Amino acid sequence: MIHDDSGVLFVVTGAHYTAAAMQAARSVAQTNPWLKIGIFSDQDVTDPVFNFVTKIQGSDSRRKHEFVGQSPFTYTLYLDSDVRVTDDLSDLFRLLERYEMAGAHVRYRSGPRRLLKNKLDLPRAFPQINCGVLLYRKCERVDALFQSWIDIYRKGGFTRDQVPFREALWQSDIRFYVFGPEYNMRNIPFWPSKHPLPLILHIKAFHSRSALKRFGLNLLLLPIRRRLAKAARIKAQTNAERDQG
Repeated sequence: MIHDDSGVLFVVTGAHYTAAAMQAARSVAQTNPWLKIGIFSDQDVTDPVFNFVTKIQGSDSRRKHEFVGQSPFTYTLYLDSDVRVTDDLSDLFRLLERYEMAGAHVRYRSGPRRLLKNKLDLPRAFPQINCGVLLYRKCERVDALFQSWIDIYRKGGFTRDQVPFREALWQSDIRFYVFGPEYNMRNIPFWPSKHPLPLILHIKAFHSRSALKRFGLNLLLLPIRRRLAKAARIKAQTNAERDQG
């Protein structure tokens, strides 16, 4: 089911990251024209790719935990600005028919930095969630989780959000689902491969200030784009044959 009130949300500060969010938003609009797009930023944003714009105050660089709960959409996919959406996300949003929130585990979840704790002795089997791609819907339990995240972040004096989110999630009674890495692909996979095609690329190099590095990244993405184009042609052909039949 595709919900009418579904959208993608960005929360950024600074001109550089706001510009990066605009590029990410265009990848959403190109692949998912049915989705609305919103942004919270401390910059003046006039790009027509956004349906919703709110200017925020303050100079802190990490603000997502403060504003994800203020999404204008009933069904929201929060994205960091170093992402590119490569294909239709309607199947991902279907998770919200059953779950209240979904996200992906961090990659290097056994590393010491990823196992940092705050006040609770959490098991290693309950690793951090990557907060750069979060799917959620408006409801009381989600609101309570976001408030807990804010409280733990502030009281603990954190500068990064995933340690307090892990603790807030552990204490929550929210219906949470962990989706596959193709919705939060943190590296460029080598092809040919039997792994699923990435639907959301979440790669730090998209934030690079180096034009040369961004050019190199685009070259590395060419095999993925070719596979996606081939998959799209096959899908279109299958749909046409089904309609004719």
